[in-house]
Amino acid sequence: MNDKSGELARKIRAAQERQRQIVTGGNDGSGEPGKDEKGKALRAGTDLVAALAVGIFLGYWVDRWLDTKPWGVIFFVFVGFAAGFLNIYRSQTGQDYKVGFKPTVPDAPKDGASGEDGKTD
Repeated sequence: MNDKSGELARKIRAAQERQRQIVTGGNDGSGEPGKDEKGKALRAGTDLVAALAVGIFLGYWVDRWLDTKPWGVIFFVFVGFAAGFLNIYRSQTGQDYKVGFKPTVPDAPKDGASGEDGKTD
């Protein structure tokens, strides 16, 4: 019976460690951002700058085509800003361009295994 309680405690610790890795993104808690956080920040900045650049470009060409200077640029800067923040929101929440609902926790092993060691219950 003591062996089963030790096994249960080991499984609980392993599950808590996996959950901590998911929540912190692999960061060890030292205060230094990990690679994942730096990548997310770089993507967010790139998304916003790219959306604004496209908005300014479209606004400039609409202004030249319709002779509505500066209203096209003003309008499309706001559209680009909104599109950039929508892209940032989607990427940070894990939605990206996938179809369906996002999973909230990692899937359990499908072969009936209880964990990393491959033992079944």
